[in-house]
Amino acid sequence: VLCGATDIGQGSDSVLAYLTAEVLGIDPKDVHVHPADTSLTPVDLGSYSSRVTLMCGMAAIQAAERLRAAIFKAVAEKLEVSPASLVARERKVGVPDDWDRAVPFARAVELGEALHGVLAFPGSYAPPKRAGKFKGGGVGPSPCYSYSACVVELTVDEQTGQVDLEDVWIAHDVGRALNPLLVEGQVEGSVYMGIGEALMEEQVFRKNLHKHPSMLDYKSPTTLETPEIHTILVETDDPEGPFGAKEAGQGPLLPVIPAIANAIHHALGIRIDEVPITPDKVLKALEEKRLGRPARVGPLKLPLLTFKEPIVVESAFGQPADAVVVRPFSS
Repeated sequence: VLCGATDIGQGSDSVLAYLTAEVLGIDPKDVHVHPADTSLTPVDLGSYSSRVTLMCGMAAIQAAERLRAAIFKAVAEKLEVSPASLVARERKVGVPDDWDRAVPFARAVELGEALHGVLAFPGSYAPPKRAGKFKGGGVGPSPCYSYSACVVELTVDEQTGQVDLEDVWIAHDVGRALNPLLVEGQVEGSVYMGIGEALMEEQVFRKNLHKHPSMLDYKSPTTLETPEIHTILVETDDPEGPFGAKEAGQGPLLPVIPAIANAIHHALGIRIDEVPITPDKVLKALEEKRLGRPARVGPLKLPLLTFKEPIVVESAFGQPADAVVVRPFSS
């Protein structure tokens, strides 16, 4: 499998092998993935926005299905059956009701090459055209949506304002978990990012220069600040994802920040309306509470903005996806 996507630790190389092996009825160890070699692989837009498993995965499935169709045609001639009657499984290709005559996959490839020549098939993916036809309407079109819920248990020292996280429970709708261990790692990485955003990380400038000149000075959680994370994978089958899978790398971070803010409010009865929630802000809110004033720290109100009238665009929610999707490169 030649793919331009870069595995940055999320396990996308493994996922590409799983998906291809599933389509061809072979083992993942039989699949060799060659990623991100600009001399060999097609162009990829980058590993971001939780897009690699879904988009590159669908492209890998398409390429594998094209390869399988060519192999099936050759094996069908050999066995004198219809290609539609064949299945690929257990590293063989054959008719389920006559599996003793099934052809080993390596031999099936030889038959395919004898009939077609070199077996090399491209696969690609483009999201469905559901965005509005206006400037910005095509930015980040999402073929499917994930959902997360988070519960945080923490302790706040009223004398110092220090917030200590004890436990975090995170439930994330991942579609189908192709590799549950990898998915759990992605979800827990999101929780780690959320903790950093909620309690430590900030962009502060002094005379147009960043206050923290390097990562050595920039605060982010370590293993000492990271609590016990309890991950719950909620599995569904999304029709737009590869074998039902969808994102797991960024969505779980979203509920962590408000969960921490709400837990602090539950513990002390104060509201911190901006991040990071630092000890000095906690102490300031507690002082306001003691003085009988609103126990809030942060912006007093939302900026005054005049919003344009909303634009109504076509949506696939509640409808079969195939009924509204126009997908380039699908044939």
